[in-house]
Amino acid sequence: MIRQLNRLYWLAYGCVVYLLYLVARHLVGMEIDNAILAALCIVFGVLFAGHAVFHAGGFALSLSVRQLPQVRDQKLPFQKAAEQGIRPLTPWGWFKAIWFESCASFALISWLQPWARHIDRIELADKAWRQTKPLPVLLIHGYLCNAAVWSSTRQRLAKLGVSTSAITLEPAIGSIRAYSEVIAQAIEDLKAATGAPRVKIIAHSMGGVALRYSVTEHGHANIDSVLTIGSPHYGTALSTLGVGKNVRQMAWASPFLKRLREHPADREFQGKITSIWSGQDNIVSPPCSSMLEFGQNLLINGSGHVALISHPIVTDWIEHWLVDAPVAYKQPVAG
Repeated sequence: MIRQLNRLYWLAYGCVVYLLYLVARHLVGMEIDNAILAALCIVFGVLFAGHAVFHAGGFALSLSVRQLPQVRDQKLPFQKAAEQGIRPLTPWGWFKAIWFESCASFALISWLQPWARHIDRIELADKAWRQTKPLPVLLIHGYLCNAAVWSSTRQRLAKLGVSTSAITLEPAIGSIRAYSEVIAQAIEDLKAATGAPRVKIIAHSMGGVALRYSVTEHGHANIDSVLTIGSPHYGTALSTLGVGKNVRQMAWASPFLKRLREHPADREFQGKITSIWSGQDNIVSPPCSSMLEFGQNLLINGSGHVALISHPIVTDWIEHWLVDAPVAYKQPVAG
């Protein structure tokens, strides 16, 4: 669904480029090459500027929403201490946050999600059989995304000798409960393909919540450890701007998330999770909603929601987390 929707955007882009070309060629009198170049520059310049304005507004809205009494006075067990750890940004810091978030989202929506190939398959990084190696990694995307969000991550992991699998959660605006079986099956498939005893998982945004719910139905014996990146574990007050059952389930202090946290398996599973979160998240508001009460938490200042995936601290953390302790494998079954 997301791939088809993003490809429809390109149809609209093409129509606008053609109209601008006609204006430049026949009304302004520009040469063909110059008319085409001008049309392309205008369209993609306006698109990028639109991303920048959208994300600047998102950062501002996130800052304002977290001051509302119903958000500010929720009194999460760690909320006060977490907010004290958030470092205020300088104007230059805000400019960089908006710039990198705009670049990340522009590349994702305009190129990766509609056109990246082979995004949902298992990729074996090392075909030569070795008895010990890093555990394979399952990658789970967030709301209104697809597996292409992990394109650069998978390239880095392949260079580290790590096998990966990425899945696309459908329906895109369905219930988080509907993703449970897909996630559990993806774990089994990755184990079978690699011969690994367990898998590691990296989940962005809604993917972290979907994984936690899946564990309440299928357990976590096959999961070694998890990184969640910008996941709204306690919900987000900006959920009212989205559409779909899944976004309502991720509302700030929603009944769905409350029941999830109260499940005995979830509290135990949190011990395997490190939650990486940004103090200036433009989607998760308040940002400390990404923290876990019984897991580990890593605060990064100055990053937006999508850009957090490729933040240098996050990529360094992933590398150390993955290759730190190679484990024993069994020979996978051929075929």
